[in-house]
Amino acid sequence: MFKKIATLAALAASSFGLASASTIFFEDFETPQIKQKWYVFDEFGNFVTVDGSGIEIQKSGTVKDSNGDPVMAYDGTQYVELDSDSQRGGSSSDTNSSMAAEVAFVEGHKYRITFAYRPRTNKNNDNGIRVSVGSLDSNNGTFTASLPPLGTADGRKSTQPDWELVSFDFIAGAMDNSFVLAAFGKENELGGFVDAVSVTDLSSIPLPAGVMLMGTGLFVLARRRRAV
Repeated sequence: MFKKIATLAALAASSFGLASASTIFFEDFETPQIKQKWYVFDEFGNFVTVDGSGIEIQKSGTVKDSNGDPVMAYDGTQYVELDSDSQRGGSSSDTNSSMAAEVAFVEGHKYRITFAYRPRTNKNNDNGIRVSVGSLDSNNGTFTASLPPLGTADGRKSTQPDWELVSFDFIAGAMDNSFVLAAFGKENELGGFVDAVSVTDLSSIPLPAGVMLMGTGLFVLARRRRAV
């Protein structure tokens, strides 16, 4: 009987999990669906432009890679290029663009930013995507980084033929409310592609109080039955 009750207590705890990673942000750039093969936006989905000509949305098959094959979205039918065109909605600013998204980060929690990345060319100093975390002022669209860049997707010469997932972990600070993906390298309107951007909270989620009490009750009951 003791073993049976102890097993029930263990199952009660494991069914809820002592820790769980949860996705708190996701953007695959599928809404809205654009009518043209590509268009540049100041805002799209959960992202807003904070620097450069804008967020260029492309449809699958719009461009070809260095092997002459059509580039298909990693997820769905649309993806982003951040060395953006200055036409079709783009500004006359620098073509290397930065886009920010607000996220309800909790100070002290550990997070992981993940996105699908693919270079458009195989040239040196091209296609780079830099990731930073900080504070976004939504009133004037300015972003202030609170940490050095978390890292970059490869902006050097690449022969990568397809998409790859890139991830960066960090601990959120008190002022962190957003993250930025920024293009760097040659400004030639031929940049790195981005798709399926997510943020995961890696911090522990404690057991609900009711579950803890249930587990404790089962343990005490087991002790009593064993003493008898």
